Amino acid sequence: MTEPSATPPNIEITYEPDGTRVVTQTLTRSDGQPFTITHRHPDALSHHYTPGEAGEDLRLYSGGFINGHGRYYTGDVSFTWNPSPRIQVTGTREITADDYDDLFSDGTPRSGIWSDIHEVLVEQPDSLVPQQPRNLSPAPAPETDYESIADRVTGEIGSSKAQLDSLTFLIPNGWESHDASYICNPHDPVQRWSGRTTTAGDGWTVTFDRLQQMNSEAWRHLRDSAGTRFTHIGQLVRTDGSTFTSGQALHALERIRIGLALALGRRTSCFLPVGYSNDKPVWALWQGYPVDPFTRVSSHWLDALVTSRQLGSILAKVLDFTAQEDRKEALTHALAYYIPTNTGFDAALGVALPISGLQLLSFFHFVTEGPLSKTTWEAQNPHTEDEVRQLLTAMNVSTPVPAHFTNLAAVQARLPTQRDALGTIIYMRNHIIHPVKGRPGKYTHKEWAEASILANYWLGLALLHLIDYNDDIAAILRARVRNEGDERREVPWAPTALGTPWSVGT
Repeated sequence: MTEPSATPPNIEITYEPDGTRVVTQTLTRSDGQPFTITHRHPDALSHHYTPGEAGEDLRLYSGGFINGHGRYYTGDVSFTWNPSPRIQVTGTREITADDYDDLFSDGTPRSGIWSDIHEVLVEQPDSLVPQQPRNLSPAPAPETDYESIADRVTGEIGSSKAQLDSLTFLIPNGWESHDASYICNPHDPVQRWSGRTTTAGDGWTVTFDRLQQMNSEAWRHLRDSAGTRFTHIGQLVRTDGSTFTSGQALHALERIRIGLALALGRRTSCFLPVGYSNDKPVWALWQGYPVDPFTRVSSHWLDALVTSRQLGSILAKVLDFTAQEDRKEALTHALAYYIPTNTGFDAALGVALPISGLQLLSFFHFVTEGPLSKTTWEAQNPHTEDEVRQLLTAMNVSTPVPAHFTNLAAVQARLPTQRDALGTIIYMRNHIIHPVKGRPGKYTHKEWAEASILANYWLGLALLHLIDYNDDIAAILRARVRNEGDERREVPWAPTALGTPWSVGT
């Protein structure tokens, strides 16, 4: 079978008996001799909503809608990045006599400090998710007296009971990877790029496809501007091919978000999910989530040469680990200490937060999921340093001050008693957690920064240990790492690493 004649003459598209598409392109060498390039790459994923450029808002719907107060407007529903990722409606409606009466009625004052984010209800032709509007001109205002609104909203489109066979979503500020598998442009299959990461866990199969426009220049611009844009399309299906509900999908997406936060060291999420049944969009969720700017943070475990493999391994482990709710909560709370330190908190606070996170994980490891009672644990570990040290020992991590951490070594040398890196960091941390009159914590910014970097590095290792991650990590705290792929190492609890305690400098 061959594609229609619209295909350029130097390109042939055929199909193998199992349905696999074969794309063959014939080119000419400089010496005039022909040669061919053949590939069998799958089409890149597509999504119900077309992603825009960096910082570009997406228009999701245009037409009639009902806001949270039950009033009917005509206007637009859009996804906007600023001041934070959110869904916003803009619309107008004609003012009625009842509206004037409302001006003179006794309204009930709002109680409490919270403003509700109302759900917007939109018109759904054929009970399907409305198509993304292509006309960018705003809806005209009524010719008579009218009211206009601009409000932050959320919206669930379609029935939560619908049986879905697949779901797609958008990922902002994702990741660069050179080991992803190849995909091609479904409208021009000759165009191909390394962009697919696939993983599976807890009965779910997750696929991420990098958008074609995210080339090296686009990544550089995103990084240099600390910007925000959609970089990947994701797909979620049940591994056994069974159907699922939106509630089940949202629970899985929440855990994917947790896995991405751990892998990337910053917050991203699964935006604008759309669920399909027999290829028809029957359910969607319009909602905003926090997103951190795209940066290379200090505790970035990923190496661009093997990012696809690393990220796939982390997500598979997280999906399996968080199948139990208590485990999901422990990982979520520990990440709440890790991510803020990783994305730019004050260096002094960046020492306190990782130590608290390590305490949490130590208790979870030895008491919540371990053999010890709380009473026994507290008797064995009377101090914070004891709790953290026991976890690091179980992870096969030793704690000398790295030779190239010269500022932290300077603090160590000033202490009244001999301490290793952990003891030095705890000593500094106690100055801000338990301030003592006449003994303030006088440390330079670089001293605080090195203590924070090392403490958060240990916390990141502990998070990977928690989910039983056993793949390589980038040796980001070595004294010299010149290029991606120069140095990687196995985690310290890997079977081959258990003979010698593992430290940053080795």
